[in-house]
Formats: sequence, structure tokens, C-alpha cells
Amino acid sequence: MKVELKRYLALGITLTCVLLIGIVMYFCIGKYGIMIKQIKGIIHIISPFIYGGALAYVLSPLCNFLERNIEESCSKYISSETRVRRISEKLAIVFAYIFLCIIIYIFLKLVMPQVIESLKSIINIVPEWINKLYEWYEKLAETNPELGSSLNDYANKLYERANGFIQSGVLSNAKQILSEFSTRMFEFVKGILNIVVALIVSIYVLNNRKTFKAQFKKLVYAVLKKDMAETLLDELRFADSSFGGFIIGKLIDSFIIGIIAFVVLYIMRMPYVMLLAIIIGITNIIPFFGPIIGAVPGVILILFTSPLKALYFIVFIFILQQFDGNILGPKILGDKVGIPSFWVLFSIIVFGSIWGVIGMIVGVPLFAVIIDIVAKFVNNKLSKKGLSCNTEDYYSPSRPFLGKKKISKK
Repeated sequence: MKVELKRYLALGITLTCVLLIGIVMYFCIGKYGIMIKQIKGIIHIISPFIYGGALAYVLSPLCNFLERNIEESCSKYISSETRVRRISEKLAIVFAYIFLCIIIYIFLKLVMPQVIESLKSIINIVPEWINKLYEWYEKLAETNPELGSSLNDYANKLYERANGFIQSGVLSNAKQILSEFSTRMFEFVKGILNIVVALIVSIYVLNNRKTFKAQFKKLVYAVLKKDMAETLLDELRFADSSFGGFIIGKLIDSFIIGIIAFVVLYIMRMPYVMLLAIIIGITNIIPFFGPIIGAVPGVILILFTSPLKALYFIVFIFILQQFDGNILGPKILGDKVGIPSFWVLFSIIVFGSIWGVIGMIVGVPLFAVIIDIVAKFVNNKLSKKGLSCNTEDYYSPSRPFLGKKKISKK
């Protein structure tokens, strides 16, 4: 009787779980738009904590490095280990943020003025570009009357649409535009406050990073079995190594590439040197497509000044990309990711289409973690079946069963 009762109880629990899962799935499918809106709203609310955590994660290797060196220096003068540890933790965070402030100051003091001057010169030269384009259009219309007539009709239609948009869209919706402007100003002020909150959060996270890590580890061991907890923690260590090593290494690599681009472009007497160097350095953070993305606006800017220099710029970008991909990148990044080039391209395209530029940056280490999890799962299942975990053993179609066979005791 007890066995039957337990069986019916288990069946009832299973049916209840299936029903709840079905309700959740129906809600997720039927209310997809509302659910996504709610998720975006939650992410927007906690965005200062996300940005603060990300900043703390980027600065944590620097803090760990500074902490080790400060601790070695302080231990010579202070006998208490606890006091040495506390002092080194606080000073490491202070020096890390001083270093960050120095970088921001250098960027604002030395880099931004040159970027602003480059943008001003681009704005000033726009009328000259328009005049050259108009002269080219007139010559084309003289040599090809039919094509010139078609382009003229298209230009008139474009002008009419633009004029209609200004009259009906801008003038008639002036109140709406002012309201939108005030909303944007409010969002700007709110963004400044979010930056301040994010800085405070990052300081708090860095100061308590060891405590948070220990508490999370304690929770994992409390909830999961010991073997599962150790497996999960090992995978999280691998994920931390992949993300931290790849992102920080890519930032250092892109910084060096930006400096090289500035020096070489200055020697080549290219226009808008600082602006182009910043574009090349920032876009180089994106794997595979970064140099191409950075080259396009550079070519467009230089093309109006000198087509020959634009050609030289393309050649330089190609050489720089080869140097970064074959020499500098492997030296800095090493084997932080360790996945084939095909999966690098796949992860960039897939995660880039989902999360945009952020997805293109974090997609590679994230996909490396996914591949590692799948590989460990497959190898574990093969080992239990007594089959080989070596991929080369599966090339031959005539050997479906490989590895060491289980020896029967009979």
C-alpha cells in the first residue's frame, strides 16, 4: 500500500511539474513581447550594478598585482599579517583607481583636443566635398545626358521628401521635439548619476571581492553535491580565465595597435591621425572583423583629401592586421581561448547578431566556455561506455567502437 501511495505521489508531482512548465512555456511564447520589455526594464534598473561589476572585474587583475607587491613591501615593516593584508587591500584599490584616473586625464587632456580638431576640420571641409561632388555631377550630366536626367529626377524627389519631412515632421511636431529633447536631457543627467553609482559599486565590489567569492563557493557546496560543486567551480575558473585573459589581453593588444597606428600614420603624414588611430584601436577590440570595421571610416575620410593616401592607408591596415593576427596578438593572448578559427567566426556572427558590438567582443570567450562544457560532457559519456575520447579515432567509418573494451568477469 505504501509503495502504491509513493508511486501515485511521484506521478502527481511529475504531472504538476509538467503542467507548471507548460504554463510557463505558454506565457513565454504568448507574452514574449511583454516579457522582453520587463527584462529590459529590470536590466535598465540594475545597469549601474552591471557596469560597476564589469569595471571591478577589469580592474581586479591590477588590484591583485598591486596587492601582492604592496603586501611584500609592508611585511618588512609591519609584523601583523592581518594588518598587512588590510593595508595592502585598501592601497591596491586606491592605486588602481589613481591609475584609471591618470588614463582618463591623459585621454581628455592629450587625445580629445586633437580628436575635436579633426572633427572640426572634417566639418569645415564638408562644403568643399559637396562642391566637388556637384562638379562631378555636372560633368557626368554633360557626358551622359540620360544618366544625368535620371540623377536629377532622383535628386528632386529626395529634395521634396526632405522638404516635406521638415515641414510636416519638424515644424508641426515642435512640441514633441522639445519634449523629446527634455527627456534626453533627463536621461543624460540620469546617466551621469548612474556612472557615479557604478564607480561606487565597483569600489565596493573590489573591496569585498574575496568575501563574495568565498560566499558564492560556500553556497555552491551547500546546494550541490561535492562532485557537482567541484565540477561547477572548475568550469567557472575556466570561464574566468577565458573571459579575463581574452578581454584584458585584447584591451592591451588594441592599445598597442592604436599607438602603432598613430606613429605610422603620423610618419606617413596622413590627415586626422589621432582620430584614425583611436578608431583603429577601438575597433581592433572586435575579433576578426575589427580591422575591417576600423578601416572603412578611415578610407572614407582620407579619400576626400587624397585618393592616393587612401590607397596607402588600405595597404597599411592590411600589414597592421597581419602583424596583429600573426605576431602581436598570439604573443599577448597566447592560447586564452583555444578554439578553431571557424568557431571564432561563428561566435562573432551569432552573438554579434544577438547582442551587437558587445556580443562580438564577449562572444568568443563565451563560446569557448560552451565548447569546453560540451567537450567534457561528451568525453565523460564516452569514458563511461569504454570508448576513445580522441577525435582522430573517429575518422575511419569502419571502426565505430573504439578505445579500451570492458573486460567481462565471466
